Amino acid sequence: MTIPLPGVPEQYQGGWQRTLYAEPNTPPYRVTDTTTQVVWLQGQQWHADLRIPADAPDFSGIQTLEACSRPQLEWLASLTAFAGLTQIEGGVCTWHRFQDLCPSLEKDVGLLRWLDDITLEERHPHGQYVEHWQRFANDVIQEVVQDEHGQLRWQQIGNHAIAITPRPASNTSELFSSISTATDETLRWRASLRFDYLQRSSQGGWQIELSTQPWRKGQYVK
Repeated sequence: MTIPLPGVPEQYQGGWQRTLYAEPNTPPYRVTDTTTQVVWLQGQQWHADLRIPADAPDFSGIQTLEACSRPQLEWLASLTAFAGLTQIEGGVCTWHRFQDLCPSLEKDVGLLRWLDDITLEERHPHGQYVEHWQRFANDVIQEVVQDEHGQLRWQQIGNHAIAITPRPASNTSELFSSISTATDETLRWRASLRFDYLQRSSQGGWQIELSTQPWRKGQYVK
């Protein structure tokens, strides 16, 4: 897959965790979120990002999407997780999302500036929100795996990685239907796009630390 986009500047590459989300982009804030677990891995071109809110339902005893209740399916299908190509020009960052668990029609653009050596501020161009990102990994060892269609399946920065399992082919217009009125079957299909955030263990394998299918947390994969 040939992409006519420049590489992401080295200072933005690495592993990032979000420490603040707030609305609007200047105090006094009406909304703040410091509890959602957010991981963004940024490579030379590709990005992968997943976000797990703290208000997760109880998934005790659940091992598959088929076993999930209606409230669990609605929560899973509403999660934010996406991957694609990143374009940064003059502090304006555009995340071109090629895979998106819960897509919207709004373009993903942020204005970036450094707060210190490891903290990046992202502001919505129209002032709707501000996010603070802190770098936790900046490793020169990067690995990207794409499938036969050119879609991202593995984004690795040192000992951190995000693995992506695609949805089965279906009617993509169903991605934009209301979650509250979608059938259980549609919600299972929407939630079948899986993002796993993994860390390399001391034994050399990979352990899932976060997942858009939460029952997978703690599992080891090769």
